[in-house]
Amino acid sequence: MRLKKNALWLMLCLCLFGVHSHAEPSATEESLDVASNIDSVLGRLEEKMSAMQTLQTGFVQEKKLAVFDQTLVLEGTIFLQKPAHFAWHVKKPMRYSLVMKDDTVRQWDEDTRRVQQIPLSKNPGFQAVVGQMREWFSGTYTSLLAEYDVMLLKQRPVSLRFIPRKATVASNVIDSVTVVFRIDERYIYQICIEEKSGDSTLLTFVDTLLNIPIGAEAWEVKPRVQ
Repeated sequence: MRLKKNALWLMLCLCLFGVHSHAEPSATEESLDVASNIDSVLGRLEEKMSAMQTLQTGFVQEKKLAVFDQTLVLEGTIFLQKPAHFAWHVKKPMRYSLVMKDDTVRQWDEDTRRVQQIPLSKNPGFQAVVGQMREWFSGTYTSLLAEYDVMLLKQRPVSLRFIPRKATVASNVIDSVTVVFRIDERYIYQICIEEKSGDSTLLTFVDTLLNIPIGAEAWEVKPRVQ
């Protein structure tokens, strides 16, 4: 149960990440105009990722807890098909699935072995969160909320750090989020979330495939083999 909550917590954190905010110009020699440079980088990334229509990627999520000397590891697969299909399947060490199709979210977990369905039209708050999640994984950065300041840490591969602005919801729980892109900049390689509690989450994407046909089983919330 704790592992399932960690998986959901990561997803909700990702939903909140706005990536079209502006950093103040830096006085260092490495950047003469940080704000315009970040705009240029974000625009380039969004343009490259706009070519993606479907996504299939494995993920490894490592959650380090500050109060315990241990790391919780989840493995699974993410599917995305523009404009409105998204699936998050955790396979190890437990099984959990969340599938979003159009205006409905369905989820299943092996603890209850029940499928729950949530109509987004009746949950406007959750609908907003789900919409941002789709945009984050789709790479449509400029349409997300501008609640973070952005720092360009590295040009190749592109590494960005997002710091929540004061008085935002995320600022109450998150210190920073660092995102590392693939060398070809066609998708994300890693996301690292540092929480105010001292906990941290590292999400690594593996075996990423872009623009391939996605089978119907990807959108099934309940595994075929129980």
